[in-house]
Amino acid sequence: MTFLLILISLAGFILSGLYFIKNLKVIELKNRGEKSALKKILNYPFTVIWYTYLLIFFVCLTVNNSFAMQNAAQGANPFVFEPVNLGVLQQGVKKDVEIKGKNISLQAIELESVFNQMTGGENFIYPKKIEPGQNFKINFTLNTAYMEGSFWHNIVLVDTAGTAWVALVQGAVENPIVFSDRILDLGYYKNGVKKTWVFYAWNAENKPLKLNLASSSQKEFKAEFSDVKLNIKNFENIKEGGTTPGVKIALSVANLESPKNTQKSIRKIVSFICENFPNATPELLVTGYWE
Repeated sequence: MTFLLILISLAGFILSGLYFIKNLKVIELKNRGEKSALKKILNYPFTVIWYTYLLIFFVCLTVNNSFAMQNAAQGANPFVFEPVNLGVLQQGVKKDVEIKGKNISLQAIELESVFNQMTGGENFIYPKKIEPGQNFKINFTLNTAYMEGSFWHNIVLVDTAGTAWVALVQGAVENPIVFSDRILDLGYYKNGVKKTWVFYAWNAENKPLKLNLASSSQKEFKAEFSDVKLNIKNFENIKEGGTTPGVKIALSVANLESPKNTQKSIRKIVSFICENFPNATPELLVTGYWE
């Protein structure tokens, strides 16, 4: 677009110059029949002033558009990256990731830092200086312990001038532990009132699970676990008596910490640990309101 504007301004300059010369010739022909020297001179000023203004205008416009194009080129992304799709990862794994890129600009880029704008990225390895036309790699480890579901992660490259560029990494994280309920409703709650939920947990690999309540949740909740066989054909109606090994969980409120302000809503994360998948972070959400 900027290049087109430069062409238009150059065309305006050239046309103005041609018409300027043409009109000077017309005035010259007209002055041949003019006897008065003063009138001959007075035939020039308006034409000279007008076309001089147009020439200066189009020169300035061309210069301005040239600077605009140069600034746009400098601000464009100097890197192109190959797409990175990690597919489906199991929660808790540490995945080695490699991003391949190329510096397509005419300038060398010196990187000051590279980081993940979201959670999980660590141990970044990257070149400190990338020459024009150079292919390069960025390597890091993606820790999926606290990730779940689909993700688009921005891997940010920052040069020594503070300019940032982004490479995208996408994929999905799947929790190996499936709960029949992920959100537990406490309703209107008053401290000291007994509240217990019963639900089930299993995994897609049909492994017998060894679950425990995480220490961070033991102050406010307590849980009892028992091994069962589950029928999971209908997720909306999980029943005992099937073939899938699972765990029956009875989770109850022990002593909820009261809010330190006037907040009425209750949102508590209940965390579990699993010996089968020690790096996973299975969690439930308890919601409600204080009476």
